[in-house]
Amino acid sequence: MMRNEPVQAEDSVEIEIRAVREQDRTGWCKLFASYGHFYDQQLSENVLDRVWGWLVDGDHPTSGLVAVRDGQIVGFAHFRPYFRTLTGGSACFLDDLFVAPAERGRGVGRRLIEATSVLAERAGWDFVRWMTAQDNRQAQQLYDSVAERTEWLTYQLSPKSGRKA
Repeated sequence: MMRNEPVQAEDSVEIEIRAVREQDRTGWCKLFASYGHFYDQQLSENVLDRVWGWLVDGDHPTSGLVAVRDGQIVGFAHFRPYFRTLTGGSACFLDDLFVAPAERGRGVGRRLIEATSVLAERAGWDFVRWMTAQDNRQAQQLYDSVAERTEWLTYQLSPKSGRKA
């Protein structure tokens, strides 16, 4: 597949992409727990409460979009601004993008990325950046069709021990 070539959608789906609302909590929690399971993370009630609180707190930098079909949340995107010291600018970091397994291949992820990009443009951010697991081939197929793969590697250090996480 060539970069920026559209991924074929199985069928057209009536999807609403919108900001997270207070009444979305139950559906969001269920899908966010599935996201945690996908990455072998069991999410405690404390984590669910904390992240949900970030999403609905207008003063917190983390924001969220949901994809809704037939009244059900079938996908989400969580994102936040970050500052770029070498340019004096800012960009958007897409922390989480997840689509319910039954909805994959139907354009939901693409629509969430596009909506995040529109919001980033409105905010004056230079670009949207995200990462994914090296073995997440299905996601990479979508990502390669909508964005440029960078040459940057990601490292992680636990500040508690000063050792590799």
